[in-house]
Amino acid sequence: MNTRRIVRKYLEDNGFDGLFDEDGECACKNDDLFPCDGSSFNCKPGYKQPCDCGDHDFHIGLNKEK
Repeated sequence: MNTRRIVRKYLEDNGFDGLFDEDGECACKNDDLFPCDGSSFNCKPGYKQPCDCGDHDFHIGLNKEK
């Protein structure tokens, strides 16, 4: 088992949609973890958010949409 599989299993087992970095514009969904070349040390688990910014297909954030 590698780090990506361990993280994906944790996220899925706990109902998270992916990871995000509050300090950057970085987010990734469970099916595409760690696509960036940057450090993932600050990434946190989060939930898919509505996106109307026009710059991204999705956002991941702390709060789960009801």
